[in-house]
Amino acid sequence: MKLNIKEKKALYVFGCPSHKNTVTRLKLLVSLTVDPEAKHGLLELARKIERETSEEWFPDFYHHLRMEMDGYFRCKRCLWIVEASTDYEEEMYEEAV
Repeated sequence: MKLNIKEKKALYVFGCPSHKNTVTRLKLLVSLTVDPEAKHGLLELARKIERETSEEWFPDFYHHLRMEMDGYFRCKRCLWIVEASTDYEEEMYEEAV
């Protein structure tokens, strides 16, 4: 099953190792969502998980997703720290002059 980054983030926040509970949570979230575009995306994600995954391997899939997203957020935080501590514009200007 292929997921984009928005779907992975939604599963990271609202998912759990139980296939049935994850699908139920996403459908409840759809009913609470006001934005039509977000509602459509979450409903498609719930349907995708319901159709394309089996209950037997979903816990492994979920734990793999959690590890992948933990790495993603760790790298994003490191990139933010590097960008905040480095002043690229001044260095590039000094090299050009």
